[in-house]
Amino acid sequence: MGNVIETLNDNQLVTHYLMSCYLYYELDKQVYTDDQFDQLAKRLLRQWDGVEHMHKHLITKGDLEAGTGYAIKYPERVKGGAKAWYKLNKK
Repeated sequence: MGNVIETLNDNQLVTHYLMSCYLYYELDKQVYTDDQFDQLAKRLLRQWDGVEHMHKHLITKGDLEAGTGYAIKYPERVKGGAKAWYKLNKK
């Protein structure tokens, strides 16, 4: 996937973080490598104050600092989007 993390805007970071976490923790699937996910979490933490996403409240700075989304409660919209995203990106 190259360095797709750097091409995402602030609000897309939230979307990709939530979908990545859902796939990994709930479905045991990945779109991003571990290194890419770490980059995503770090970049979202750096951009945090500028993010205005409807699902931002689901993520804490602690989640980002730890690089985890284990305890997130995912809305159906995120679940459906994550499954579709995975289907498009699986090899």
